[in-house]
Amino acid sequence: MHKVMIVDDEPMIREGLKSIIEWDKHGFTVVGEASNGRDALTKYRELQPDLILIDIRMPGMDGLQVIQEVRQNDTTTNFIILSGYADFDYAKQAIGFGVDGYILKPVDEDELETYVKRIADSLKRRGEQQASSEQTMLLRRDELLQKLAGNQSFEETTFDGEAQELLGTPAKYYQLMLIEVYSREHSLTRGDTFKKKLADLIEQKEIGFVFSAEPYIGVLLKDYLLQSGSREQMNGWLAELCGPNARFAAAVSEPVRDWRELQDWAPYVSGLLKRRFMLKGGQIHTASQTREDHQIESDLTPIMESFAQRFFYMIDIGSAEGVEKALREAEAQLGGAGDITEQQLKSTWAGIVSMVLNKVSTANPTLPIQEYLPMITALYLEHHYNEMLDKLNAKLIELAQKIGSSDASSVMKQITDFIDRHYYENLKLETLADLFNYNSGYLGKMFKSHTGQHFNTYLDEVRIQHAIELLQEGMKVHQVSERVGYANVDYFHSKFKKYKGVSPSTYKKI
Repeated sequence: MHKVMIVDDEPMIREGLKSIIEWDKHGFTVVGEASNGRDALTKYRELQPDLILIDIRMPGMDGLQVIQEVRQNDTTTNFIILSGYADFDYAKQAIGFGVDGYILKPVDEDELETYVKRIADSLKRRGEQQASSEQTMLLRRDELLQKLAGNQSFEETTFDGEAQELLGTPAKYYQLMLIEVYSREHSLTRGDTFKKKLADLIEQKEIGFVFSAEPYIGVLLKDYLLQSGSREQMNGWLAELCGPNARFAAAVSEPVRDWRELQDWAPYVSGLLKRRFMLKGGQIHTASQTREDHQIESDLTPIMESFAQRFFYMIDIGSAEGVEKALREAEAQLGGAGDITEQQLKSTWAGIVSMVLNKVSTANPTLPIQEYLPMITALYLEHHYNEMLDKLNAKLIELAQKIGSSDASSVMKQITDFIDRHYYENLKLETLADLFNYNSGYLGKMFKSHTGQHFNTYLDEVRIQHAIELLQEGMKVHQVSERVGYANVDYFHSKFKKYKGVSPSTYKKI
């Protein structure tokens, strides 16, 4: 609604003017009144009315003096003068001040309504023109900033008057920020709603401009450096605008003195946000113009198998600390590769977990392993690498606590039990030392003291004992050799004869 103020020194006239026509019918509402010129100026500054009905003769300061004072800085407010005299000189002065109507008292209702309707139409056209002009400027500024964020070339004129017109008063510092808003729930309007709310906030704070930078939302910050407290403040604003059902990740350039320098920063800011999976969510990350390129093996199978075996061992002995240590080592080796994609990382971890669960299931046939299969699917639903690994770590530790060795009173008992369960694998003292967090030399002495045998001797005897059981079941020698951990059948022959005095073939016939 447009605002009307009524100025007259007679209270009855002021009251009559409020009701003489239907103001709201023409899009007006009466917001205030004044009884003299001085009071009128005070109310004008406070209310900023679109239309003032003012008596031409008032004590102290008359209507023409009020209009003259207003016109020094304001050429758009509309005036209708009310007068009890048909004075040509007054009318002439009023025309010079750009008034919209001159009505003699007593006021004629139809005459006043004609003027009001004419002014309403004028205000409507002015509003439409202003809105069109503002929309044009917004589109031009959006185009300019889109080119900036997209590292596109500008016309030379853009760097001169046009940029100042679109970007306003020059700032001491500028920063480019790109924001991605996302959620597991699909929404066609979430991004637009967030952008509008953010634009309103940034405009209200007078700290820059918001623009479209598909697939992101761009912000040109002016003299609002994202450092310490201001970064936390911006984080809070963005989180609040996201609400409970969405999240954000943002990347920002270093501050620059000349906004044109942001064009050089744009690829690094967008490049950082493209690796959003590797960033922590709900935070603003600063881009760098230097980047280390990491190489990763094209075939990840050996790495996956190695870590799967390590996880399996840690789960088997019930070591939560060991599970987390193995996970962080794998994270460092896989996540540090600059060229690996989100999909590759998720697929690699899904492969590792699948191998682990297969090993656990084989070693624990009665375990309802299907309860843990959803953790593989869950990997693909995570938005950030650190969150994916934290949840995976918790599930693997839960599994370790469920099936791992419950007797922690004796490290040596855990080690010998572990050997009894994994004798057929490529076990080494160094492997056990790493699993149980011991120096291998010290562990060797502990093992000899506890069992009376060196590690390799103890392992050989466990293997030979299982080999005897398999031979008695009728298995062939080469099959037994492989089943108990000897890849070379001749080596198995020599070991068997060393401990039993006869070859495995001869022992089988006894």
